[in-house]
Amino acid sequence: MKMEIYKDKIIDYIAGKTDPETFYIWFDSDQHVLDWLQSRIPQNKTIRDGVEVKIDYFLKNLPKSKQEEVYAAYQSLCETVDVDRAKKLVDLLDELDVRTVQFTDFMNLLLYNFKSVLDNPSKYKSSYVQDMCEAVKEFFEKEYTTVQEIPYNVKTVYSYNKTRSKLWTYVNIQSWLYNLMTEIYPNEAIEKDESLYEKASFIRGVCPEYIEGPEIDKAGIIDAIMEQVPESLPKGNRKKQIKELIKKEFHIEGQKYPRWIQGGEWPVSKSGKPMRFIEQKRKKGKEYKDMLYTQFFFEDAETGEIRVIDQFT
Repeated sequence: MKMEIYKDKIIDYIAGKTDPETFYIWFDSDQHVLDWLQSRIPQNKTIRDGVEVKIDYFLKNLPKSKQEEVYAAYQSLCETVDVDRAKKLVDLLDELDVRTVQFTDFMNLLLYNFKSVLDNPSKYKSSYVQDMCEAVKEFFEKEYTTVQEIPYNVKTVYSYNKTRSKLWTYVNIQSWLYNLMTEIYPNEAIEKDESLYEKASFIRGVCPEYIEGPEIDKAGIIDAIMEQVPESLPKGNRKKQIKELIKKEFHIEGQKYPRWIQGGEWPVSKSGKPMRFIEQKRKKGKEYKDMLYTQFFFEDAETGEIRVIDQFT
């Protein structure tokens, strides 16, 4: 019986019969829902996912003799950092059949750069050539990201659909659940309501991308601005008015707005109003030691209180 409740709640959300925030709170807090969904997934269903691997992974399908030749060249380079030894190892890696060794684009670029330098050592400073030899050696010890087909995991896919924007999270979850439920229940007529997507797309068209953040979402500032402008207005006029109201509410003047490094984190004052952006400064050191970071300074337009947002470069 509980399983049927899960099914009905999900289908109602897809059909637009449930408040998105109420549904999200329920869906996100009850892990049994995800477990139930996982139990409905066919065992042979997979998903492409990035995994961290070392170079051993890319060499595993080679004939044993070729693996041994590559590793012998690597061990030789470890014993003595030498241009000829580095060139031998890079040549071996470079000549491998790409159908056998699926190197990532990044790894192929590294090999290309290594080969260019090692083939023409006279063009470069000797210290740089030695650095490249060291890099070739370290090449074996680093981890690289590659894509594999892995068993479909509901919790993993769900986390992929979460964004910094609550509204787009609701949209993504609705689309994902729609595709999943129509696959699980192919004989049922499951209708998808498009109003969530239309609202998110409309907001994307009127709200600058730098105006975003959890505090903005929580305060419902953009929704409140949109409610001030009647939906009965022609679409173009409505967009224009909302854009003007947003700029006024966020104290935007000309090109003075934050250039976020890691996505928007626009702060809200204690009274629930967007704070005014003052400036941003790129820094290094002090509390973050040698790390580069940027500080964004905001001011409460009513009280003068200053808040600083740190983001890492």
